[in-house]
Amino acid sequence: MVFGCAISKETRMAYNDAKDTFQKATAAGAKKCAPCQYAMAEAYLALADHEADHFWREIERLDTHIKIVKEKSLEALKLTPCEAPPKPPAPTPGPPRPPTPLAPTPPGPPAPSPVPKPAPPAPKAPLVFDPAYFDMNKTNISPTSAKALDRNGMILRENPQIRVEIGGHTDSGGSEKANRRISEKRAQSAKKYLMDKFGIADNRLIVKGYGSSRPIADNKTQEGRAKNRRVEFRILP
Repeated sequence: MVFGCAISKETRMAYNDAKDTFQKATAAGAKKCAPCQYAMAEAYLALADHEADHFWREIERLDTHIKIVKEKSLEALKLTPCEAPPKPPAPTPGPPRPPTPLAPTPPGPPAPSPVPKPAPPAPKAPLVFDPAYFDMNKTNISPTSAKALDRNGMILRENPQIRVEIGGHTDSGGSEKANRRISEKRAQSAKKYLMDKFGIADNRLIVKGYGSSRPIADNKTQEGRAKNRRVEFRILP
C-alpha cells in the first residue's frame, strides 16, 4: 500500500499492525470460526485501502477504520480455532443374549446379493448475498461495494431461476424524503452494475428504496451509520 504524503507515520504503523493482525486471523481460520467479525474486518480493511489511495485527506476516518480492522481481527482470533461439539456418550452394552438354536435348513439356491440403496442427494447450501455499503450521501459504486456485488453477480448468474429484491437503505441523517430518493438510487446503481457486468435480466432485479426506516445498527455512532448506508438482496418467491 502506497500512502499519500499527508498520512502520518503513526497512521502507517497502525495500518501495518492492523493488516498483520487480519492476516494472522485469516491464517488461523477465522473466516470459518468467526465469520461476522472476520467479514467486518475484511470490509473495513478494503475501505481503509480505498481511503488511503483516494481520500487520504480524511485522516480521522482512515484512523477509525484502521482501528476497527484491528479490533475485529483480534475478536476473530479469540474465537479461533473452533471447538468441535462434544460427542454423545456411547451406549452401555447390556448383558449378552444366549444364542438361539437354529433349525437345520434344507439346501437351496444361494440368495441373491442385496442391491445397495442409492445415497440420498446432499442438501443444497442456502444462497447468501453480501450487502454493499455506500459513503455518506453517495449513490455510486465504490471499490468496496463492487467487491460485494461481484460475489452476488456470480450467484445470480449461476442460479438463473431466482429473482431478488435489491433494497436500498440510508442512515438517519437528512429528511426522510431525501433518504428515500438516495436509497432508491443506491439500489438502482447496484442493479445497473449487475446488468452491465453480469448480464442479469432486468425482470430478475426488483428495486426498492426504504430510506432510513430499516436500520441494522445504531445511528448514533459513525460505525453504525456506515452499516446502515447499504443495499441488501432478498430472494423473491
